[in-house]
Amino acid sequence: MPDTVSNPFAALPTATRDDIRAALPIARQRLAETGTWLTGAQRVAIAAEVRQAWDCALCKERKAALSPYAVAGDHDDLGTLPAAWVDIIHPLTTDSGRLTKSWYQGIRDAGIGEDEFIEIVSVSIVAVVMDSFCVGVGVELPALPEPVSGEPKRIRAEEATLGPGWVSTIAPENVRSNMADYYANESYFYIRRSLTLVPDELPKFWDLMDPLYMTDPRVEELGDLKRSINRGQIEFLAARCSALLGCYY
Repeated sequence: MPDTVSNPFAALPTATRDDIRAALPIARQRLAETGTWLTGAQRVAIAAEVRQAWDCALCKERKAALSPYAVAGDHDDLGTLPAAWVDIIHPLTTDSGRLTKSWYQGIRDAGIGEDEFIEIVSVSIVAVVMDSFCVGVGVELPALPEPVSGEPKRIRAEEATLGPGWVSTIAPENVRSNMADYYANESYFYIRRSLTLVPDELPKFWDLMDPLYMTDPRVEELGDLKRSINRGQIEFLAARCSALLGCYY
């Protein structure tokens, strides 16, 4: 029997690539580490709330509605996080394709700082991706890790400026030495820029996302990509998933 206590991903299919097999336990443990704005306990609680969101009656009703904003009510949450945080986590998990700027402004009006918002988003997405992979390959969701003690430093990246989206980001021309090589791959510039307001989240996010898709998605450089399916098949699956999930990036 696989040792799923010390290694919750030990039951992964044997065909799972080594880079994915290595990235998943690291991503899981990083959920529990003290962040820039959130404690380890808060980050683990966010991951738990992500799992709760799938069973939320309000989220299901909103998902089925023509507009999610036409349906009022309370989320079926775990009761461990502020309501404003739940209002980020649940829609992000269950209906991310229909988030709007007015939704974001409502989050800000509830007192959530944009730095805090970005870290909540990062943790939520990592948790969604980790769990979705496990569901996709047919293994049980791993137990969430024990939180690591410590207080977040809560220091804002002073070089960040507003835009190009709803929140502040660090532009390539403003990066400091700790991000000197971050924009070296210009092929997916804006998605790379989206979480830069909280630089410590970047490796936690991309060290999982890169092996699950590809580090450098430029078409002309993928002739020797080592995958069991070809580039056309990869993009077909990606496009189909994007259509089903409302991802229009």
